[in-house]
Order: sequence, then C-alpha cells, then structure tokens
Amino acid sequence: MPGPSARLRAALAASLLLAATTAAGADAAAPVSSAARPVFERSKDKLLQLRAIHNATGSQAAIGSGFVASADGLVVSNYHVVAKVALEPELYAMEFVRGDGTRGPLALLAVDVVHDLAVLRIDARGLPFLKLRDGRLRKGDRGYAMGNPHDLGLTIVEGTYNGYVEHALYPQIHFTGAINAGMSGGPAVAQDGRVFGVNVARLVGSQLVSFLVPGEFAAKLLDAAAAGGPPERFQDEVREQLVGHQATLMQRLLSTPLPVARFGRYEAPDSPGPFVRCWGRADNEATRPYEIDAKICIPEFRLFVSDELQTGDLRFSHTVLRSRSLGALRFASLLEERFGADGFDYANRKDLTGYRCRDDFVTRELGAVRAVLCVRGYKRFEGLYDMRLKVLTLDHSSEALVSTLALNGVGYESGLDFTRRYLERITWTK
Repeated sequence: MPGPSARLRAALAASLLLAATTAAGADAAAPVSSAARPVFERSKDKLLQLRAIHNATGSQAAIGSGFVASADGLVVSNYHVVAKVALEPELYAMEFVRGDGTRGPLALLAVDVVHDLAVLRIDARGLPFLKLRDGRLRKGDRGYAMGNPHDLGLTIVEGTYNGYVEHALYPQIHFTGAINAGMSGGPAVAQDGRVFGVNVARLVGSQLVSFLVPGEFAAKLLDAAAAGGPPERFQDEVREQLVGHQATLMQRLLSTPLPVARFGRYEAPDSPGPFVRCWGRADNEATRPYEIDAKICIPEFRLFVSDELQTGDLRFSHTVLRSRSLGALRFASLLEERFGADGFDYANRKDLTGYRCRDDFVTRELGAVRAVLCVRGYKRFEGLYDMRLKVLTLDHSSEALVSTLALNGVGYESGLDFTRRYLERITWTK
C-alpha cells in the first residue's frame, strides 16, 4: 500500500486534464484485438483529430480528438482542446484532420466548461456519424475509447466500464483503459458502437485509471448547439459558466455547518463533503528539536479554463508544531517561517491581479490568533476572486496550529462568508 504522501500525489494528479500535446510521431495506429477491430472499422470514418492552429505561424498550438455526432456536421470534443480558440479567437483557429489526411476548418458552437465539453461544426452535410447511447452500461461491460494519442494516428483502446466515480463533484465515468494525451475529446463506445462517454482525463502515475464525461452531458450540449447559434464572445460564456459553478459550490458549502476534526487540544475544519479528501502525516524526526503533525485536504475536482489557469478549487491544510527543546524565541521564529510559507500560490499575471492582503490579530477567550486574508481578482472573468486565509494560534509558547485555506474562482461575498466560518471553527482548549 502506498503511504500518505504517495496517495496525496495520486489524488492531486487525478485533477490533471489530458493536455493537448504538440509532439510529432509516426502515422500508425496501435494494434487492436479481434473484438475491437469491428468496432474500430465501423467508427473510424467518424473520428477526427482536432488542432488549434496559431494564426500567425500556421502551426498547431494544441491537439486533441473529436467525433462527428450528427449528419449535418456537429462534432463533439473537450473544452480544454478548444480553449485557446474560445478565449483568444483573434490568435487561434480550429481545424480537423481525418484518418486519410484530409482536413478542413471547424467552427466553435458551444462549450461546457464544468463538464469539459465542446461542440463544433464541419461545413458539410450527409456525414456518417456516431450515435449517443441511451442509458448506462453495467459495471464490468467492455468499452472502446478512440482518439489520436500523441499525434500517432487513430487508435482504439479496449477497457472496462467501472461505473461513476464515487467522490466526484460532477459525474464522471471510471474507465479502466489506457487513454493518453491527444485522445481528449474522442469517443468511448459500447460493443454496439454507440457513444457512452467522452475521453477527458487519466490518473497520472496509475495503471489504466482513466475518466470519461458521461454521454448524457454531450447530448445536452449538442441539443443546445443545434437550437441556437454560438455566443457573441465565448469569453463571456465561459465567465457565466464559472460564476454559475462557484455559486452552486458555495451554496452547497454554506448551507450546512463546516465539520471540524480534533488535533490534540485543537479543533479545525475538516472535509465539507466526499469531493474533498483529507490526508494526514507525522514528521517527528528524533534529532529535530520540534515535531509536526499535518493534515491537508484537497478537492477531487478543478476546472480547466486555459493552459495557465485552473480554478473552482477549495483546499486547506493544518499543521500542529510542538517544541521539544526550543526556547520561546526560537519557537516563535519557527512559527514565523512556517506561517510565511503558503504552498498554494502561483503567478499568472495574464489572468489575475496581484494579491491585496490584510494582516490582523483576532482576540479569542483563550488567546489570540493572527489571521492574514489575501484576495486577488480575475482580469478576464469579472466577479471571480482567489482568496487565501492563513491563521496562526498565539496562545502557547511551545505549541501552535498553522492553518491555510485556499479558495479559487469564488464570488467576493460568498468567499468572505466561507473564510469567516472557517476562522470561527478554529478553536482550542487549555
């Protein structure tokens, strides 16, 4: 069994999307089994490689996969495959490439950022297409994921349907099959050739643990795309969806009391639901003059917005430090060092403003806490903010709790409300 640190790395990796790759490779499909061969033969003329083209150079900037989903040219893929075109249409354009090498332009019609889906259109009619499947498969049923991994040519991967992921905030299918970068947006079909999911992600460092967007969400987006034209600006549509996501998430978080867990004489916030997983560890090296008990809680989801920006995040950590032989002054220096180390931040001046912080002391019945709240805004998505709260207890000269909360892509008032509740749940006994 892996230790907490290994499991933590795996959990963090679960939120990584299959980034579109720019690597070039041989134009050859992977070998297929006798069971997969007829499925591939029936599907291959409906499969596409999708490329985001940098207009200034004519070179590909991102690649993924997709499939024709209607006779009048509607194509399904992932949002993260088309994100450059959605957010910067003046710099990028979409094109498709068929298995026989023919290519052409694609028009972006609709996106679903939350479920990582996109619908595009080929300017053609009477096309062969893949049909979406009604109803779910049964756990253990065989499935076949198709796409263009690492620019190697159209490929089919045989795997197993393992139902919906138990701890996901939004429904995802657990697929035991080797989905790789470049297959993003390709179809996963049942034995009857109908699509039950769309390739979206894999668990990095795992053995054949992959994820699919359920076909029902692709069907809804196809209906929306067919019913109306594209928005005037996809950036505004992305913003609206991000704002809706954070409103739903924060309403869920604020509708019930935040759970707490005990750390010796301290109490601090615990996971607010199964979509946030917590991991603990001890760092008590015998030669060190202090010991550490730590807990980190990380979400099972993040929303891909662009290569530089992922959002919709909620994570926090608690660290209890206890002095073995440090005096009060040296222990205070240790706390200052730990308090200053955030660990959740990254720079992205293209999308985010700088942080503005407030550092204050809050008096409690049993002692004071130092609390620093930092807020930054989203430049392209008005009304969304990142917030960081850092808390340090000051009631004892040889023991303290350092707690850090990170909220990404939240509304200002709801984010402040949650940080207040978080701070209030940090308590201790003498």
